[in-house]
Amino acid sequence: MLWLLPVGILAISSAAILIRLTPADPLAITFWRLAFATLIVLLIGVWRGLELPRGRALAYSIASGLFLAVHFLSWIPSLFLTTVAASTTLVNIHPIFMLALSRRIGERVSGTTVAGVAVAVLGSVLITFSPGGFAGNILAIIGALSFAGYLALGRIIRLSVGTFGYVAVAYGVASLVSLVTAVLLRANLTQYDAHTFLMFLLIASIPMMLGHTVFNYLLGKHRAITIAVSTLGEPVGATLLAVPILGELPRGTVRAELPSVGPLEIPVEAIGIVLTLIGLLFVIREEIKGTD
Repeated sequence: MLWLLPVGILAISSAAILIRLTPADPLAITFWRLAFATLIVLLIGVWRGLELPRGRALAYSIASGLFLAVHFLSWIPSLFLTTVAASTTLVNIHPIFMLALSRRIGERVSGTTVAGVAVAVLGSVLITFSPGGFAGNILAIIGALSFAGYLALGRIIRLSVGTFGYVAVAYGVASLVSLVTAVLLRANLTQYDAHTFLMFLLIASIPMMLGHTVFNYLLGKHRAITIAVSTLGEPVGATLLAVPILGELPRGTVRAELPSVGPLEIPVEAIGIVLTLIGLLFVIREEIKGTD
């Protein structure tokens, strides 16, 4: 089922662009993204005979929802405080944290996987060589930490619980937490036109359902570290989409003086994109070998 990975990567790559194009409070975007996704999951789940997790699995699903809420409540605001490339890259350094978590939940982590993660993360960092806003970068890092916890718990839960049963609880809890946060901070949740609500629905349908839900499905079949590294395709896709749609050109270059050549502009962001893809391929190749 690894053919679904590109679907998920393309879907989440659209998230940053859709969010930046949505004229709404970041907290409102967070809430409606999760609320609409929860509604979609419940509708599909009822049609397919939804079975919610129980006991320890329910507790883990609730905890996973809390991590997801922190992820979105930190990352979505970061998109408005730094560049798309910086935000999507920093939020995707979570494979560093996933390496330690993977061993804790009993997953195999080979030397090739570690090397692939290292190369992919290095490439991801190079994409954002041009620094963005400090506050936005910090929020994106918090989003990365919480996303690692979300994936680790999702891997444990999905070994015994169906996709829709799990995400119905996780998405529902996350939407409730985001609602409470938005109300406490007096964010505008409802005073938007039909176009803005359509954008909320698109964000819930494409990056959430075709991205997050697909990844949650794959967590039942593949290692959490594989899914974590796969999401490193997001800064690549988001950075490339930001060029024609938002007019954000990659600016990460280094000027070097070479004795025999003279001044040279090194396109570090382009190099970063290549390295990210190479690292991603290393880890996916290991996953394919492990399932042969």
